[in-house]
Amino acid sequence: MEIMGKKLVSIILAISTIMVIIMAQRAEAQDVCGKPASVLLPCLASVRQPNPPSPSPQCCDGLKTMDVQCLCGYVSSPLLPVYGIDKNLALALPGKCGIQGCA
Repeated sequence: MEIMGKKLVSIILAISTIMVIIMAQRAEAQDVCGKPASVLLPCLASVRQPNPPSPSPQCCDGLKTMDVQCLCGYVSSPLLPVYGIDKNLALALPGKCGIQGCA
């Protein structure tokens, strides 16, 4: 049960992260969770096919500066495919950056 809970938390964080990336792409000047949305632009290539690179240090550094609880609020948006974001890649992104999940 605990493993399933951790997996769900990771999924929620990943989806939230993706939504922040989407917002960064749409309007770089906007703030997301108190940070400039453009902070997450380096993550975009890592969540798109084909042959996505590992997240860069800039991507992970940007993710680590975000308020995780705030990012969790973006979990319900259905826009991932609209922006060419691969859900499986996005779900793996937080773990690749060593980020804790939603509480």
